[in-house]
Amino acid sequence: MAYDEAKSDAIARPSSRPAHASDNAVVPVHLRNTEDDLYDPTKDSRVDYEDPPPLPPGHVNGVLSYEATSNQPLRGVPIREDSIYLLSADEEVVEVTLSLHVNGFVFQHDGQEYSFAFSPFGLVRNCKFQAITSQGIDLSEFRCFKVSMFTKGACFYFGVREHESDASQAEEVRSRWVTDIAKAMRLVTASIFPAFRIACDPLLDVPLTRGRIMAGYLAHHDDASIFSVLYCELHPQSEDQARMVIYENESCKDPLRAIYITERSSCCEKVGISCSCFTLEEHLFSARSIAERRLWLRAISNIKVKVQNKAPRPAEEELKQYRAAIRDHVREIGADDPQAATDALLRRYFQSSDFPAPPEGYSQDGHFYAPQLQLPSHASANSLESSQLASEKEKSPEEALVDTERTADTDLPRSLQESTEPQEESSTE
Repeated sequence: MAYDEAKSDAIARPSSRPAHASDNAVVPVHLRNTEDDLYDPTKDSRVDYEDPPPLPPGHVNGVLSYEATSNQPLRGVPIREDSIYLLSADEEVVEVTLSLHVNGFVFQHDGQEYSFAFSPFGLVRNCKFQAITSQGIDLSEFRCFKVSMFTKGACFYFGVREHESDASQAEEVRSRWVTDIAKAMRLVTASIFPAFRIACDPLLDVPLTRGRIMAGYLAHHDDASIFSVLYCELHPQSEDQARMVIYENESCKDPLRAIYITERSSCCEKVGISCSCFTLEEHLFSARSIAERRLWLRAISNIKVKVQNKAPRPAEEELKQYRAAIRDHVREIGADDPQAATDALLRRYFQSSDFPAPPEGYSQDGHFYAPQLQLPSHASANSLESSQLASEKEKSPEEALVDTERTADTDLPRSLQESTEPQEESSTE
């Protein structure tokens, strides 16, 4: 779907520039246009732009897409392997050998091997059960955690059994598992991003970016098997809305569409250890790091406050103040440091440049419907037959505008539903 410019500013597209006019080109003195050396006060001055030097252009062509399927091959040897208990939907608690790889995990059950590759849209967190199974097993004796790949409707519960003499040891084992899985998920997420820096200033040769206050790459959930890494650009309020413009890449030559932000727009984060996922309206995104997710949510939240308060469209001087505030925060979190590109831990997918349709499973309010899952024999997403709306706590306008979205745990019997346990922030980002 092409980007609709009807609601955007009436900005003419720039004319194509000759090859010798490139900023990085070396032009002999006798071939230079002397008019370029004259100062024109009507033109933008580069002195006003304070972003770090850009990375070499052209390192991303078209749309950068990857496969999100869970049956991708796991890389290398296991980085962690140990016996652990698997809690299935049939109230079965069995001991399995869990092997964690740099891009996924594998375990065996009833003589069959189950292998699952991570994607940027997953999370791990602690959980707790206060129930006794039909086999008489007290689940309160287990230190449990769950690995959720919510875009596929897959959720796995594992537990470390504690005894009277080693309760602290069980907690330590669980903490190591959760930390290591969170690190692996972060590695997978970081590996699919190209080298880039968060940008605050517009591109001089692309007038469509004139209102930019923040831009950078985000992973976008297209469907259950594909996601794309798209260049997203946040614009300030104008009348009763703001917008996020989506491009193929950082050249901003091919806008795909815009997501409009109103006072009723929903913006939610996924709750998990070192999880960088969030939703804006019906679109699910994943940032390169937790720090960048917080930066995006903070910027969107501030813009939404201005929309709610009917703030006027900012003048050029106010835009500079917006950019300066975001730029200072980027420096504080270290997001302006050069990020070296690494080999992607997931398979590339090549597709057309059309913007993907809203992901299946999301309503217009940004709620996610989590299908039920039968484990472990029916772990495929194709066998899912029902769904349940995730709970979302609504907040008043005076409270923080970034809501918290929690995926409902619907894949276990009601008698074994997990109880709430406070999450501890992990230091792994």
